[in-house]
Amino acid sequence: MVFTSLNRRDSAESAEEKYPALRIVLLIWKVLVVVQAFATITIVLFAWLGTKDPNKTALGLLILLGGLLSALIQWALAEFVEVVMDIEENTRRSAGWA
Repeated sequence: MVFTSLNRRDSAESAEEKYPALRIVLLIWKVLVVVQAFATITIVLFAWLGTKDPNKTALGLLILLGGLLSALIQWALAEFVEVVMDIEENTRRSAGWA
């Protein structure tokens, strides 16, 4: 095809990663997820140390489960965004655009 050379980029431009701001946001997102997980564990432990009430122990377990499940889901969503970015990069490479 005649126009294929117009779609190709030079090697200096293809060496840089796309979406640098999104990569920074993903890093911040993952750091906040780790902070959330540690905060959940810390809050539940402090709540358990302050009481021997079995109802509060059960409530603490539910809070712990909910907080850690929320952190796991958020981490998985951040990883999903990375997977989509990797798919885009691999598609670009296989099409010969990079």
